[in-house]
Amino acid sequence: MNFTLRVWRQDSPEEEGRLETYEATNISSEASFLEMLDIVNNNLEAEGQEPIVFEHDCREGICGSCGMVVNGRPHGPGEGITTCQLYMRSFRDGQTIYVEPWRAKAFPVIKDLAVDRAAFDRIIESGGYISVNTG
Repeated sequence: MNFTLRVWRQDSPEEEGRLETYEATNISSEASFLEMLDIVNNNLEAEGQEPIVFEHDCREGICGSCGMVVNGRPHGPGEGITTCQLYMRSFRDGQTIYVEPWRAKAFPVIKDLAVDRAAFDRIIESGGYISVNTG
């Protein structure tokens, strides 16, 4: 499968961000969304370009660090899943996919798709939690 990605790039919290275009080619329909981003990053690095920064701690659908907005929807198309549980078979071959950070005042953008989750971490550290069905 082949995709055109419109990815939010932002060099630092103080800088203005912008959407940049990347091609994701020869992607397996069985690849996860984060695996697809890994492939794009490998290609960028091979070309001497800076890879896209994104969170991807556990890749098991439980940590929430991969939270991003895909085509205007938190975590992308699909109900009750995280971005790491999103597979490329959810998209049409040739589709343009918009990938942006989760924007909220409490979670400022650090760089590209990575946000400062310190507010969330403070809730967890104080004993707060949420209960979700992680599949």
